[in-house]
Amino acid sequence: MSLKIPFMDAENIHQVFDRLWTSGQLSEKDIASLPELGIEAVVNLALPTSSNALSGEADFVTRQGIAYIHIPVEWEQPELHRLTQFFGTLKAFEGRNVWVHCAKNMRVSVFIYLYRRLCLLESEEASVHPMQEIWAPNETWQTFIRNALSMHVNPVFLHQPESSSHERS
Repeated sequence: MSLKIPFMDAENIHQVFDRLWTSGQLSEKDIASLPELGIEAVVNLALPTSSNALSGEADFVTRQGIAYIHIPVEWEQPELHRLTQFFGTLKAFEGRNVWVHCAKNMRVSVFIYLYRRLCLLESEEASVHPMQEIWAPNETWQTFIRNALSMHVNPVFLHQPESSSHERS
C-alpha cells in the first residue's frame, strides 16, 4: 500500500518502497506530520554540524513516539562501517515504516542504492532509484560505492558482526 506524502519542507523526497521514504533534512513541521504516514523510525545520516541540521531533532522525533537513529556520515570521508550500521538498522526495522534522511538526500541515496544492490540483490537498473533522480555521485562517493561493492561481494558478510568470530579471547 502506498501512502500519499503531505506537503513537506524537506527537499528530494522519495518513496522508495511502500515502507521506506528518503529525503533531505526534515523540518519540525515535517516531523510533526510523520505519524500521519505511520512512520515508526527516523534514520539520520547527516552530521549534527550540517548547515541545515535541525537542532533538537532527536527530541522532536521521539516526542512523536518515533524511534530515532543517528548514523553520522562524513560527506568527504564516508566510511564502510557506517554503511554496515545502516544495513543493520534497516534490518532491525524490517516490515516497519522508516524515513531516512540526510542534509539533501545525497548520502542517503547512495546508502539506499548500496542497500538495494547488496542486501536486496536488486539489479543495477532497479537500484539506482532514487539516486539517479537526485545526483550523479562525485569522485569521493563513486570511490565509496566501488569499495562497498568490492568489499561486500558476499551479501552474507553484511550480516556479520564487525569483529571476526574467529578471534580468540
